Amino acid sequence: MNLSTTFAMQMVEELSTILSQHINFINQEGVIIASSDPNRIGSLHMGAKKLIDENLPYIVIESDDEYPGSKRGVNLPIVVDNDIVGVIGITGDKERVEKYGEIIRKFTQMYIRDENVKQAKAQEEKMVSRFLENWLMHAHTAHEPNFLDTAHSLGVMIKTPRRIVMASFLDQEHADKMRQQVQLDQATRYLKQAMCDHHKTYALRIGTRHVFLILDSNDDQIKSLCKKVRDTIKGNYEWEVRFGFDASTFDYTQAHHHYIQAKKALNAALSMPTQPIMGYQDLQLELLLSEISSPLRQEFIDKLFNFASMDDIKEALQLCEVLYAFNGSLTQAASHLFIHKNTLQYKLNKLTEITGHDPRHFSAIPLYTLAIVFFKSL
Repeated sequence: MNLSTTFAMQMVEELSTILSQHINFINQEGVIIASSDPNRIGSLHMGAKKLIDENLPYIVIESDDEYPGSKRGVNLPIVVDNDIVGVIGITGDKERVEKYGEIIRKFTQMYIRDENVKQAKAQEEKMVSRFLENWLMHAHTAHEPNFLDTAHSLGVMIKTPRRIVMASFLDQEHADKMRQQVQLDQATRYLKQAMCDHHKTYALRIGTRHVFLILDSNDDQIKSLCKKVRDTIKGNYEWEVRFGFDASTFDYTQAHHHYIQAKKALNAALSMPTQPIMGYQDLQLELLLSEISSPLRQEFIDKLFNFASMDDIKEALQLCEVLYAFNGSLTQAASHLFIHKNTLQYKLNKLTEITGHDPRHFSAIPLYTLAIVFFKSL
């Protein structure tokens, strides 16, 4: 592993102030990559080069002329996993600086080991995420010969009963873009933490969608969890998040199918402002709606109502919705709307004149029902 120049400079800036000594960090080639003396950065330190080449435990330089590019002081190797990854040099008398050098060296070695662990963990998480993404997005993946072996080697428990939940944040306009981004980052961290409250839950991100493979839960449990998370995010971070989830627990060979179910449910939740949490089992007209763009929905409504005003369309569809709720009974619908039956009859006749479709006739009911759903979604 190479010594990070950024880390080396941070160490130099902090420690040289505390110790009031010139400090150098030298890489594996013997080049000074960070120093409290800017003039020495980039120069070859032959004393350190000798230490590295001969694998010495330390090297004390007695005078500035002893080695080219070197000054009087103590140089100690930075050893990680039995390899010298760099050298720390402290300018000054041996008796004065040697104790500081040992402290700096040990701290640096600890830091590098921690970084190695973090990098290894990050790499492992990346491999798991790539495996999960392939598993969910491609139907053939689960049937490949080495699939089970790969899952085992990565520690992915694919045979554990699971459900798929997907989440997405709604785009929004905000005057303070920096504050908006900070809140989104906080909301995203909370989302992952809240949905992954069990170590057997897997999380990954596909595009702008957050995907969670949670342990087997029923629909009510999933809805309850999603509602709690949504309310917290909206209240604490001022972001709106929508959820969709699959129909049931699945066998690992059906992961792709259930991923598509959750995706369709999320698309429906994103298009229906009154239903922010949708399960695939809940989808009826919403299943169709999620596949139809907003402009096409608007075009359908405009064409049906001959480009009437939005207020007139809203009033007409409210009448139709109440009428259909009472199975076409004019008396019950009028009573619910607090108008006379004849008034309702008059309004429905006017609607028939505008659209050319009688909302009381069975052939027109599907048109108005779609218009109601489309209008609500817009």
